[in-house]
Amino acid sequence: MVWLRNWSRDEDPAARLLCLPPAGGGAHLYRRWPERLPAEIGVVAVELPGHGSRLGEDPLTGLAELVDGGLHDEVEELLDRPLVVFGHSMGAVVGFELCRALRRRRAWRPAGFVAAACEAPDVLHTRDYTGRMTDEGITRFLTATGGTPAAILENETFLDMLRPVIRADLGMLRARRHTAEEPLGCPVRVYLGATDPTIDPAKAARWAAESGGDHRVQVFPGGHFFTRESEPIVLSRLKHDLRHLLSTTAPLEV
Repeated sequence: MVWLRNWSRDEDPAARLLCLPPAGGGAHLYRRWPERLPAEIGVVAVELPGHGSRLGEDPLTGLAELVDGGLHDEVEELLDRPLVVFGHSMGAVVGFELCRALRRRRAWRPAGFVAAACEAPDVLHTRDYTGRMTDEGITRFLTATGGTPAAILENETFLDMLRPVIRADLGMLRARRHTAEEPLGCPVRVYLGATDPTIDPAKAARWAAESGGDHRVQVFPGGHFFTRESEPIVLSRLKHDLRHLLSTTAPLEV
């Protein structure tokens, strides 16, 4: 696989968790998750061009190009069993559009959708990303989200490598136009960091419109990257939520 990294412990899992990273992030962010989740839940992470192990490739700048390309085809191979989609920040937007595309093509719905550190898709398209596209704006963005070590923020060589990827990711979000469609119609969980300065909780709660009624918001200690700051707590909650989301589709002992 080119777009996916399979971190699963079980070669024949009862269900899968598809993880999509935030802007600038790679599949390695989820490398340790299988150790804290039941072996029968396969963990598969998305690796976008220009990110992680695909650093030598040019990053994409359009969501349609991303979703309708190889990612769509490779994810289709995972649909032979229940699939929960987990997206962090930009990853939640990509995951949302991917689910929509798969529904149009396959009449498919995920077993559940988890949006972490992300406002609802119907309000995200109104956000102004212009100030974040300059070199200085990208540095401010990285500082505000708190996911980049200070040593990298002070190293122009590393920043010169990182900025084109961040700029492409933010440009993809800036160019996105939300269109009204049928809701995802699956249970939705929203995970937020208690001190995340980039998220309006009220706007994040509007993910409820995609849920078909089964919707919950959970707040964790930490900022935009609370999944890393509070990883044991987050994965304990995720394990609990997976038990609920998959209870009607897969006989899991989680």
